Amino acid sequence: MRRTAALVLLATILGCCACGGSSSHTTETTATAARHVDPTTQLEHAVRTALAANHRLSGYVLWHNVVPGWATQSTRASALAALRASASDRRSQGIRIRPLTDHVDVLDVQISPSYASATATVRDTGVVVPYRGGRRLGRTIRLDERARVELHRIGDALRFVVWRVSAVQ
Repeated sequence: MRRTAALVLLATILGCCACGGSSSHTTETTATAARHVDPTTQLEHAVRTALAANHRLSGYVLWHNVVPGWATQSTRASALAALRASASDRRSQGIRIRPLTDHVDVLDVQISPSYASATATVRDTGVVVPYRGGRRLGRTIRLDERARVELHRIGDALRFVVWRVSAVQ
């Protein structure tokens, strides 16, 4: 125990007395560089995170025909209203859509000069199967859809939510 304490004390003293201030300079430079990340890059990452969360939400709503309480974390306004309406329509018809495979590619992200909103073009590909009353309806359906997505920033946080989705031909 005493020997371990002595070794720790010796290591601390050697660390404090180490010459060649380059070590502390490197640490300072690295910390400074980490703080000065391009804000556009951070915002683009926030947009992509919101798009991924919205994609997970869409898959959940397709299968369950219910918009969960956590939906507002990624989607709001007319995009959320459209999800609720489509879920309600499918529920009234007794239809459920099961995603077998799905993949979303973010093709383009444009952030407004005010940093308050963004627009993204996404391509959603996958395979889904429709069900009614627990029975499979017909064949699988291949999806290949493009959409233009408008996102709004939430306050001053680095967080966006999907606001409006429109199909792109």
